Amino acid sequence: MKNREQIRARNALQAAAMGNPAGRNEGDVVKNIPTLIMNHGLLAVGAYAFDDKNTGYKVVIDALASHLADPEIALVPPDCQDTGKLLKHLVDADSAKLKLVTAEAMAWLNYARRFYRKG
Repeated sequence: MKNREQIRARNALQAAAMGNPAGRNEGDVVKNIPTLIMNHGLLAVGAYAFDDKNTGYKVVIDALASHLADPEIALVPPDCQDTGKLLKHLVDADSAKLKLVTAEAMAWLNYARRFYRKG
C-alpha cells in the first residue's frame, strides 16, 4: 500500500509530464496557485481557472481535480476530474470537506510546483 506522499508525487509527476501549462518563466502558474488559494480560497481559484483566458490555470486545476478524484485519495467522486465538475461538487460540500480538500490540494501543489519547474 502506498502512502499519500507517494500518491501525490506520482500524480504530480504525471501532470508535469503533460508539459508546462503557461507562464513567462517555467512553473509560474503552478507557483502562483498556492498563494492564490491561501488568499482567496480553492473555490475562487477554481472559478478563476474556469475563465477561458486562464488556460494555464485550468490545466493545473484539472490536474488537481484528477488527483483529488484518484481512487487512492478519493476526496471527491471519481467523475470530478476536471475544473467544472470539481467546482460543482465543492460548492455543495460542507465546510469541513472543503478544508480537507484544500489541505490536500496544497500538499499536491507542493510537489507539482517542483516537478513543473523541472519541466
